[in-house]
Amino acid sequence: MVVLVRNPLSSELQCLMLPAEDWSVGDFLRSWCQAQELPQDHFYVKCNGRCINSEGILQDGALYSVEPRLCGGKGGFGSMLRALGAQIEKTTNREACRDLSGRRLRDVNHEKAMAEWVKQQAEREADKEQRRLERLKRKLVGPKHFFTNPDYQQQCHEMAERLEDSVLKGMQASSSTVVSPESSESRKGMADSGTGPPSEKKRCLW
Repeated sequence: MVVLVRNPLSSELQCLMLPAEDWSVGDFLRSWCQAQELPQDHFYVKCNGRCINSEGILQDGALYSVEPRLCGGKGGFGSMLRALGAQIEKTTNREACRDLSGRRLRDVNHEKAMAEWVKQQAEREADKEQRRLERLKRKLVGPKHFFTNPDYQQQCHEMAERLEDSVLKGMQASSSTVVSPESSESRKGMADSGTGPPSEKKRCLW
């Protein structure tokens, strides 16, 4: 029986003559590994791209390939890729696309928004004027504040009297002709009796 075998070490096809017609795949693999001085557990046999059982019978003229076994990983990479794909958000922005006339959708949307804004300009102006009138009305209707404090008024009156006395004393000290207290008292008496000239209303000096 003649079979074609692809050598995994050199990737070359070899034509092998087998002594018996009922050789199994396991017997062939054992014989090939002994000839190459390699462990049998590290290889398996494929036929036409499919892995075949070691108990299967070799077919005359078929093409077999001896493949080395690879150490498997810990796994979990596929689940990581699926989780990462679920986290990626698909974009919904289509403004960079073009319509049938060749215009960008972004420009078309901007024109629509501008037309809508111009259409609502009169309403915005009316609302602005109404808010201004409402603010003015609130200011006019607001209560007027008056400052009424009897203590403060009394202090102002006393301060005016003390200021007048201080000015009079300063003038008496600086002038050469000293004003006598009797004359000042007589003036006060005349003012109280009403016979003298009418006294002017006291004014604050500040």
